[in-house]
Amino acid sequence: MVPPAVSPTKLDEAKAALERGAFDEALRLIEVANAETPDDTETRELYAVTHLAKAIRLSEEARKARQAALGQRKIEYEEEFQDDPQVSQTFDEALAAIEDVLRVEPTHWKARMLKASLLFRRDRESGRPQALAILHALAVAEPTNKQVPFAIRKIERPCERCGDTGFCPPCKGRGHRQFLGLDRKCERCYGRGICPACGVL
Repeated sequence: MVPPAVSPTKLDEAKAALERGAFDEALRLIEVANAETPDDTETRELYAVTHLAKAIRLSEEARKARQAALGQRKIEYEEEFQDDPQVSQTFDEALAAIEDVLRVEPTHWKARMLKASLLFRRDRESGRPQALAILHALAVAEPTNKQVPFAIRKIERPCERCGDTGFCPPCKGRGHRQFLGLDRKCERCYGRGICPACGVL
């Protein structure tokens, strides 16, 4: 007698979607799986991993949107400016994705590190004390993690190299420079527009 086929769970379906490269589908499925079985360890772990990946992707999108806005708005290097609503929204979405991770795994050190980095990247003045509070708590919880004191050192003191703007000085945060009338990717920041000394994302 052939045993009855076992229906795949939402967790199985989420894994299969990830294997196919269907990330958005996997996100949706793992959210359903987590809602159905919030105490399942494997489901929580996959939920945390996928939402952390989403937060990393969104933080990169926020960086690129800010970099594009610097060029479009012709903002000078040390000029104070407010992010465009689109840039602010992308930062908000990245932070929300991190909070999703921390809701299911409150001690997830990578999510806590990314949250600190993102708060600092978004606004150095208001983000610095928030980021340091997260990192100092993480240093106590993870005393052997060498990345934490390194991140603390990068955030603690205002960066002299970039004037604490966080932007690459040679390209002024734009990621590219003019050379002989041509646009070329900035070699100092590899086109990212981030200060090589204090950039944290």
